[in-house]
Order: sequence, then C-alpha cells, then structure tokens
Amino acid sequence: MASPILAGKLEAEIKIKSDPDEFFQSFGGKAHKLPNLCSDKVHGVKVHQGDWKTKGSVKLWTYAIDGKVETLKERLTVDEENKTVTAEAVGGHILEQLKSYKASLQVIPKGQSNYAKWTIEYENINENEPAPTKYLHWLIHAGKDVDASLVKA
Repeated sequence: MASPILAGKLEAEIKIKSDPDEFFQSFGGKAHKLPNLCSDKVHGVKVHQGDWKTKGSVKLWTYAIDGKVETLKERLTVDEENKTVTAEAVGGHILEQLKSYKASLQVIPKGQSNYAKWTIEYENINENEPAPTKYLHWLIHAGKDVDASLVKA
C-alpha cells in the first residue's frame, strides 16, 4: 500500500524578452514596483521587517488569485550571483491551505534567450489536498505580465 504524498515540488519555465536583470530585480530588491507592473495580480507589497533585499527580511503581499484577494507574509532570500529569489511563507492565507510553502524564481540565460524558472516546494496539511497548482499558474501569469510591462517601458 502506497503511503500518501504530503509534500511535493512544482516547476515551470517561461521565456522572457525583457532585460534579465530588470526582471530578476522586479521580484527581488524592487518588488515594491510589482503593483505597477502587474496590477491585476499584485495589489501591494510592503516591508514588514528588514528591507527590500536583506536575507531574512519579511514582506507582506496583497494579491488576487482566482478572483479572491489574499495576503502572504514571506521571508525573502535574494541571491544576486545566481539570480535567484526565494520566498518562504511565514503567514497569510496560503498557510491556511498548506503546512509549508516556498517559491523560488531563477533567471537563467540560455544562449540568445533568457528564461524565468519558477519552483514551488510545498507540504500539504493532509493527503486529501491537491497540489497548489493555482499558485504556480499565478506565478507564471504574473511573470508574463511583468515581462510584457518591462518590454514596454
């Protein structure tokens, strides 16, 4: 008999046309600009503790997903060298649905193209819960909106 799977990992990759450094910074040290870059998804991002880039800083997000407004309190780690931003949930609506949630963005150059890779590591509260694919879809669409906004700028 197979044991129930409580934890998992979701991944997706999108091609980006904008400057890879600008895209990376939009989710890292300049996340306060996200409401202007994808306003239908991100309503606000505020520093709750620390600052915009320092490891361990905590931000409070207000965002729309599936027609509902949710909040997320996240602890952030920004790795400039590897162009990776990792956000671990420490509060908010997502932790009412999941035991743990960690989302990472890595901007990856591949030849003449650049890609944004999203990874979500999660643990469900119980085995009857589906994988949190709605959050992966949200990240993909927010990334595409940010990319399009940066290309226009």
